[in-house]
Amino acid sequence: MSTVHPFEWFLINAAREFRDGEVTFVGFHWPMVAARIARHLHAPDLVVVYECGIVEDRLTPQLSTSPSDLRAAVGAPMCAGSMDALYSWLGRGRVTRTFLEAPIVDRRGNVNTTVVGDYDRPTVRLPGSGGGTELGSLGRGLVLLSTGDRARAYPERVDYVTSPGHLSGPGERERLGYPAGRGPEVLLTPLGRLTFDSREGFVPAALRPGVSWQEARACFRWLREEPGELSELPEPTAEEVAATRHVLREAREMRYRLPADLPA
Repeated sequence: MSTVHPFEWFLINAAREFRDGEVTFVGFHWPMVAARIARHLHAPDLVVVYECGIVEDRLTPQLSTSPSDLRAAVGAPMCAGSMDALYSWLGRGRVTRTFLEAPIVDRRGNVNTTVVGDYDRPTVRLPGSGGGTELGSLGRGLVLLSTGDRARAYPERVDYVTSPGHLSGPGERERLGYPAGRGPEVLLTPLGRLTFDSREGFVPAALRPGVSWQEARACFRWLREEPGELSELPEPTAEEVAATRHVLREAREMRYRLPADLPA
């Protein structure tokens, strides 16, 4: 569908990652929007755990603006606290997948939400961690969502590791005592879907139709050799587009900051 905006593609691609009936830990912002889209489509029985301790197991009347927004608690089976969510649920492995926004992320899935530049004299001071450190450290089946479509969002190495990915290379997480078998597995961007390779870092698994290898290489500068065959993401269905636009209208009403060129 040529009329589908790249940002809509991004959210549709993210929504496809959610599975009906599974228990997921969903971080702030676009992961929350993608989860709501998935509920409208193929995952009505998705169970979402938020870092504030709310457990949401149904489509709520309104889109939440943050993990602490009590709109998510309407009819919720559990409203606990952050310690319960981050350690009793996330740390104990009671969630099967974890979704985290990653505005700046490097080839090994390390996420920076703290500073751009030197920590003591930063060029930009970012919002900070929230529960992102725990999600990167403890989350199972970790999926990163990044809206960036320029190289500055995907450096070879982030200036500051807020949420640990695979750090500097294979085995480092285990050496530092992180739970085995965790760390980022998937990176979703407006250009496509990347999966983690222990030697190369994140590599494209499928690009959005119309995106060339040259465009991907310009964005993810750590990419080296062009693969012999590269898949394209499946075209969105009419139902996926309709559900995404419905939730984006809700997001606009809730004052989410959307791309300026996104159709109303």
